[in-house]
Amino acid sequence: MRYRRLVPLFALAFGTSQVQSLAHVPTAPPVVPREFRAAWATPIWDRGIKDWPTRDDMSPAEQRAELRMMLDNAAAAGLNAVILHVRLAGDALYPTIYAPWSVFLTGRSGVAPSPAYDPLAFAVTEAHARGLELHAWFNPFRAMLPNLVGKAALSHVTRRHPEWIRKYGSQTWIDPGDPAARSFVLETILDVVKRYDVDGVHIDDYFYPYREARTLTRRVRGRRVRIKVEIEFPDDKTWRKFGRGKFSDRDAWRRHNIDDFIETLYTNVKHLKPAMAVGLSPFGIWRPGNPPGVTGLDAYTEIYADSRRWLREGWLDYLVPQIYWEIDGAQDRFRLLDAWWRTQNPMNRHIWPGLYTSKVFGGSDRWAMAEVPAQVAELRTARDGSADVPGHVHFRMGALFADNNRLAMMLSEEYHERALVPAFPWLGARVPAAPSVSLIAGDGAASFTVVPGDSTRVRWWLIQTRGRDGRWVTSLRPTGEGRLLAGALGTNDPDEIAVTAISATGVAGEATIVTP
Repeated sequence: MRYRRLVPLFALAFGTSQVQSLAHVPTAPPVVPREFRAAWATPIWDRGIKDWPTRDDMSPAEQRAELRMMLDNAAAAGLNAVILHVRLAGDALYPTIYAPWSVFLTGRSGVAPSPAYDPLAFAVTEAHARGLELHAWFNPFRAMLPNLVGKAALSHVTRRHPEWIRKYGSQTWIDPGDPAARSFVLETILDVVKRYDVDGVHIDDYFYPYREARTLTRRVRGRRVRIKVEIEFPDDKTWRKFGRGKFSDRDAWRRHNIDDFIETLYTNVKHLKPAMAVGLSPFGIWRPGNPPGVTGLDAYTEIYADSRRWLREGWLDYLVPQIYWEIDGAQDRFRLLDAWWRTQNPMNRHIWPGLYTSKVFGGSDRWAMAEVPAQVAELRTARDGSADVPGHVHFRMGALFADNNRLAMMLSEEYHERALVPAFPWLGARVPAAPSVSLIAGDGAASFTVVPGDSTRVRWWLIQTRGRDGRWVTSLRPTGEGRLLAGALGTNDPDEIAVTAISATGVAGEATIVTP
């Protein structure tokens, strides 16, 4: 067993309320560890890999089949969460009044799948059926991809609200400095929070654009010299209207705009659904020199992301700093940044680094395949003896299963034991009661039903079945299912079934044990 630290899921207490049949002395099921094991999934190409959908000319039936396969692979590999890209650049992979259908689904902006279906609703249902959390991933202020083919639909933000749109080098952006634009982007996210049973919303680092430069030719001492000049983001009009006279400088105003967006997003999500997780994945370096010895891009001044403040203020539930460097790479960034972020966390939020998993494929700077399993092990070791619950996010899903599942197989030892997503007790610490489990009499395969033991909202049933050979099988099922078949949970003829309620915030109660 490769786990260096296990977080206890529950403490069993054997009494009449927990053990419903005593044909033999029940055995406590094994402790299930807690670890966030997730992967981003996007249709955008990177290093020869796409996740879902991999083509824009598939029929809805083909899209659904490909999504099912991706989720099957994720569950089989030992992941417990998928962060699905649902808004890439002013578009949507679900029906909404706020954006046109994505070109990645049908090849044309604004054209719906035919026959009609809702890809996000389908993804949520299919993920939950496999015991996977589904987090909806948004690019907030990117308005259009540089290489978009074809014309944007009339309902696209670039055509509905051209007053918010800024061209910046090769990029097309929604200006975060306009309060109306920020409100619009916020509403696109809250629309999903209201309408879908997603487990979380996830925002990446597209706030203000990463800097671009243009090449100019100038005459210096009689000679023509080519120089690169950084392009300034064109928000003069917005600055004059909303910022000048209220802020010391434009940079401070820009950071305020993003801070306001993040804080407002968190507050509104909690107002609508208090148990829903909010995750953010900023650039791995907050500012050069933090920690000492680490240099690189300054996200604080370049994209105006004060991600350390968001963590310190508690405007998120989990942070996924993109620590996209090798363990033994330059400046020891991987170890130092992971350790530094965990010292900047007074609200005790979860910190689960993002890993550049797809870098083992393609390019002259590719990593050795063994780098990714080594990073997973390194993150666990760094959390030994601390209160920090382990976790990580792979960029990206397809990288795990490329080259005949090569990387997934290498990670199989690290993921041999099933793990549950860690709890978010600050969103609700109430412990659900032991559930009521009723065996269904009959000559067929063992089956049972489960109902909550009290009024605490239950999100999942953790079901552990022990076969006659003494082997335990662990599975996770969403509540709301009716009759549960033991065979479908991995054990055709169990001699013990243990069921634990997992609340909407991930808090586990005591198990109820039945003996068929």
